[in-house]
Amino acid sequence: MISKKILDSLVILLIICLTGCRLLPIRTEFWGSYTEEKTYSYDHKYYAIQTVEDRMVVVTVFFTDTDEKSGEFSPARAFDFWGICWEKDTYNIWTQSSDIGCYCFEYKNGKWIRNESLKEPDYIVSRYDKVYSENAELQKNIYRSPTD
Repeated sequence: MISKKILDSLVILLIICLTGCRLLPIRTEFWGSYTEEKTYSYDHKYYAIQTVEDRMVVVTVFFTDTDEKSGEFSPARAFDFWGICWEKDTYNIWTQSSDIGCYCFEYKNGKWIRNESLKEPDYIVSRYDKVYSENAELQKNIYRSPTD
């Protein structure tokens, strides 16, 4: 027979898991076009994932068909970071951070290099765009890179 103490512990563990454990992230804040999830280029040739190393975000890009690493870059501190977004028709990746803003990592010669002179395409929406962040109806039409 299971003792009351063990049963109480199991119930508490179950409650913690049901209320605090998630298998998939649940987005509760407005991120605009950006995502923290694994996301694909427009033609699914590449996918990118984001990890944290030494309090910095590292974006690693892989070939979809082989899972071989293609490149990586570190755009911002993890504390300030708000995701990435691929452009609709290029391999350029946009990053969004509360401290440094939105920047493009332009795909050139097989590498992603930060290009501060590029401006976000009109279809990419920042989380700081109040027109969208304060209007749930407009949010339904925001472009987001493909995810799983």
